[in-house]
Amino acid sequence: MDLASWRDLILIIWGLVTTVCIVFITVILFLFYRRTISLIESTDLVVARVGRIVEYAEMEIVKPIKQFGSMIQGLVQGVSIFSRIFRKKEDQDE
Repeated sequence: MDLASWRDLILIIWGLVTTVCIVFITVILFLFYRRTISLIESTDLVVARVGRIVEYAEMEIVKPIKQFGSMIQGLVQGVSIFSRIFRKKEDQDE
């Protein structure tokens, strides 16, 4: 065998090895993709559940606290209005 035949043989072997490696890497990436997709889907489910929990907590906890705060603020404003009215009458009496 001369040098050109060895070169051709090496190129053919190198091409076969490269092809096998590419197929092997493609299969591994595909399997990784399938596992990743299932993880992403389960993560989406968890995010949806957490969103529902947060929405429920907002409706059951935050909304009544806002209403109570608004009621207290209204009472404070009402008391301050009445106190200004009575203070003005006292100031006029003197």
